[in-house]
Amino acid sequence: MNAWGNEGDDAMGPSVSLYKYIFKPSPNICMTKECLRSAANLALSIDKTAHPCDDFYQYMCGNWPKNHPRPDEYISFDWFSDQETRVYAAVRDFLEADDPNLYKKPKPVQQTKIMYEACMDVKTLEERGLEPVMKMLDEIGLPHFPTIINATAEDLNNYTFDWVDAVIKIKKKLGMDVLVGFDIFFDSNNFTNDKILIGAPEVTHPFPSMYGNVIFKRNKKRRYSDILKSIAPLQTPNIERQVPTKKEDEVEKEKTEKFYVELMKYFIEEESKVRNFSKSLNDRFLEVANIYNDLNEDMNDMMSYNETDETEPYETEDYTVDQIQNITDLIVAQTNGTTIPIWKRYFEGIFTVKDEKLDFAKEKISINQLDLEYLCLMAAYVSKTPPIQLELYIWMKVIEVLTADTTQTLYQLFLKIYPTDIVAARSLRCANAVNDMLGMAVAYAIAEPDFISVVKPKIQVMLKNLKGALAQLIGKTKWMDDNTKLKSYRKIIEMKTLIGFPDWLLEEGQLESYYKGIEVNKKTHLENMISIAQMEIKAKMDDYRQTRPNLWYIDPTVVNAYHVFATNTIRRLYDKDGYSKNWWSNETVDSYQNATECLVKQYSSFKIPELGKNIDGHRTLGENIADNGAIRQAFTAFERHLRRTGPEAKLPGFEEFSPQQMFFMSYGNLWCGISTNNSLKASLEDEHSPLKFRVKGSLQNIEHFARTWNCPPESPMNPMKKCVIF
Repeated sequence: MNAWGNEGDDAMGPSVSLYKYIFKPSPNICMTKECLRSAANLALSIDKTAHPCDDFYQYMCGNWPKNHPRPDEYISFDWFSDQETRVYAAVRDFLEADDPNLYKKPKPVQQTKIMYEACMDVKTLEERGLEPVMKMLDEIGLPHFPTIINATAEDLNNYTFDWVDAVIKIKKKLGMDVLVGFDIFFDSNNFTNDKILIGAPEVTHPFPSMYGNVIFKRNKKRRYSDILKSIAPLQTPNIERQVPTKKEDEVEKEKTEKFYVELMKYFIEEESKVRNFSKSLNDRFLEVANIYNDLNEDMNDMMSYNETDETEPYETEDYTVDQIQNITDLIVAQTNGTTIPIWKRYFEGIFTVKDEKLDFAKEKISINQLDLEYLCLMAAYVSKTPPIQLELYIWMKVIEVLTADTTQTLYQLFLKIYPTDIVAARSLRCANAVNDMLGMAVAYAIAEPDFISVVKPKIQVMLKNLKGALAQLIGKTKWMDDNTKLKSYRKIIEMKTLIGFPDWLLEEGQLESYYKGIEVNKKTHLENMISIAQMEIKAKMDDYRQTRPNLWYIDPTVVNAYHVFATNTIRRLYDKDGYSKNWWSNETVDSYQNATECLVKQYSSFKIPELGKNIDGHRTLGENIADNGAIRQAFTAFERHLRRTGPEAKLPGFEEFSPQQMFFMSYGNLWCGISTNNSLKASLEDEHSPLKFRVKGSLQNIEHFARTWNCPPESPMNPMKKCVIF
């Protein structure tokens, strides 16, 4: 009996086969527990009623949802979600397990358990209420609730608020960007130097979000000149936007305003112990919520303008602080605003955590053109905004970050307003929080003992084969000239790979050095995360201009590959040494862009039937290029491997399939998942194509797939026109 069974058999056919093989093993059948698990997973996912040449995704994944039910807390669930859940469960199990030898472990490993205990201690969190939040508001210099709520007419006219001082303190104490985005990164033109980067603020949460992975909404992108014109004539700014006409937009706006009303009420109740609010006060809450909502929409409008295309070079120019001040002052004056000193104060304030004092009369600041335009818009906007409203905006941004990690009431309030893709059990959320904040310590604790000696060398061999395959594919490209090909070969040779976790992690004393200065307490969950955020920002400042080895930008427990956008040296915009340089010839660039149009048209033709809408082939182009190149590269490397080592042992129940067929089956199975309408709607705004079309699009373009499965010409999985980049 094979993996399909006879006509009419159910999916348990492979189980019978597995039983037979267990008791009568064959030397050509892999009987390890890993192979048995893989065989069972494939067999239980396959839909025998589908044909691989008609719909390979359905063929490989049709029964995957039946055997991997979507947890209620997920709006989508796929192979990666499944693996991440397993990793977080393993992290949780480690954090909850009694370890009599814990005292012998490095201090950061001990701190992971303390931090987990603090996160899980709901009783203490409830007892403390907003106490840690109020304490942080005091340190930042913000009121316990927005002044505008009970402000008099005189307050509205005469109120003063130092927003520059506030955003400095927020960055130093919470590692959070408000109004201004700040970071330090390697100089892509000289790795011995660091760059200070400023621009639009990051929209990511500085702490692991306890209410799931928040989907931040952005407004439709608008032109710089249009936004600037809308600021200039205003006494009280409110960037002109189209009034929502769709009912769902109106409902969303009403829900958002209600959320902010409830949030403000909670703080006033905590501060004044008032429980019953008059109608007039409730109306005032709604007015204030409307003001904040408008401010937030305006800022989102400016940040949306700032969004860049990842396929374009991230080029920056260097400015002195005085030059930045002069540029923003010019725009503020053009919009009839009032100029104030911003940038010298900002940088000197941020760098007070650094032991060495910097001279910002000479120090260079790197800014992308779009970021510079954002800073001009922002400076003009805040110059026209009443200080009491600026305080409201900044107060809300801070509160949104701090309060979800306090009481259950506030946690539930956030769940009602923020769209999320995961709302897991508290134990998993706390495990995720610890892993996110102390990821290297967690990796140290759960690392497999034989990873470096056994697993890592195998991965290195695989990557060597992949690099060889990439070189082979580049040699066959018709749109790349010979000189560019030669430079590509050199870059492949110089390419570095980071696998698993850094080698230093297991060296004595290194983990303690990495987390130097962190203190945690089992009764202060929020302060624990704040302590780590402060350590991270101070370490970043102290490391400025210091020579450092390659850094890891992702925790070892993350189930994915990654690159860092600002130093994405794998792209064509960086040479073999990782420096920013356009090393492709103009002819090659033009030919490449023409070749990518084929992919744009192909993916734009894919319709998501549940929504009746098509994929945006332009938005998803970068990831589609990666998917198509990766499967072709992997298959080439796989065939090279087979020629050198011969076929590997087969999976039980799948003896009739060729190694090439098993390769594509494994690829298809990788993208199996469950999507809801909500997740599909979100995918329309994502740079990745939906799971089904990642499989369909890439396999339609690889002739090896059609040959392996004997797909007739013009069958759905074997179109005559194929889009091939590499």
